[in-house]
Amino acid sequence: MGEVLDATARAQPSGRLLTVGIPVFNGRFLLRNCLQSVINSTLSRDRFEIVIADDGSSEPETLAILAEFEKSLAADPGFFRVISLGSNSGGAARPRNRILDEATGEYVFFIDSDDTIGDLALERIAEAVAATPADWIAVNQVPVNGRAGLCRVRQPHAEVPRAKALATLTVHKVFRRAEIERQQLRFDEGLPSGQDVSFAFSYILNASRFLMLGDYDYYYLTQHGDNPDEPAHLSRRAKTPEALIEKNERILRSMLADLRTSNLSESERREIVSNVALPRVLMRQGYLKAVVKAGPVAGTRALRRLSKLLADPLVAGLDPAALKDLTGEHLAVIATSDWARLALMTSAAPHPPSRVGIATRWVTRGRRFVDVVSRRASQNK
Repeated sequence: MGEVLDATARAQPSGRLLTVGIPVFNGRFLLRNCLQSVINSTLSRDRFEIVIADDGSSEPETLAILAEFEKSLAADPGFFRVISLGSNSGGAARPRNRILDEATGEYVFFIDSDDTIGDLALERIAEAVAATPADWIAVNQVPVNGRAGLCRVRQPHAEVPRAKALATLTVHKVFRRAEIERQQLRFDEGLPSGQDVSFAFSYILNASRFLMLGDYDYYYLTQHGDNPDEPAHLSRRAKTPEALIEKNERILRSMLADLRTSNLSESERREIVSNVALPRVLMRQGYLKAVVKAGPVAGTRALRRLSKLLADPLVAGLDPAALKDLTGEHLAVIATSDWARLALMTSAAPHPPSRVGIATRWVTRGRRFVDVVSRRASQNK
């Protein structure tokens, strides 16, 4: 659940359709490419704005890039704005919240400062919401340099049910700003990472109309964590089992609270618990693996807390056959806080094939390779 917003003055609508919000912390190597990809958009500049929230960048090169773009775009008042947050907050939540405070567009499109978008992305989004005024729009994403966790959309324009929207909980989507304010949502600044999952889950749970756009490469997600010359991600990862347990416990608690207060039917709430909340947090985000890695003493304590959390009426009595990626044995082990049994189950589970990173920024386009930053095609056939 995103942090509840106090009743304070908000930025007034500007008549622009889109606010492109970009949190920044250092990142001099990829930042210019990100900003230029948005500025290159074919959508008329009077229809969108770019709001940068600088979370205490310390690199002179990063600050120089931001100042350079501000100066070069000064002839378009309000089009490109940089908000300085002073000291670094240690995560993406605070800068994203400042973007929401400053946004004036009808929709907010969050982009990370190490990613890029296609030239036609904003124009195609504008055309889509004119035809289908949705609350939430997901766009087709392309992996760059071995990046994972994608939203792949095949259909050019498809209105989808809530369950489909809940399958992708990253924040690189388009959100209707009036709906964010109606729900009084903000990102949880107490979480160093995973804030986007809580925010997106709460938003989708209480919104009404969802749209997915494919048939075009809208968004390029870049993986660069293994390169010491590239910037660290804005959000800090939970690097210890204890930190990962705390993060996931907080996210799951938030999800269950959101479900309890939602207007959804009991059957739909239970379906979301079975197919989204529990599989996502316990399995995909590594909650149970972190419990095992914490060891028998700390792990047992974590299981006891998790057992109390899953005693929620929404979870109690779930049909094990309805669970996705989980079994009744998982629930039984949690209920009895049996760390040793969980450790055996985890060690016996088949290991997924390791992902081989693609150490390049080139992606396939038919029979050619194209650099997603420069749009330069290779000569290889």
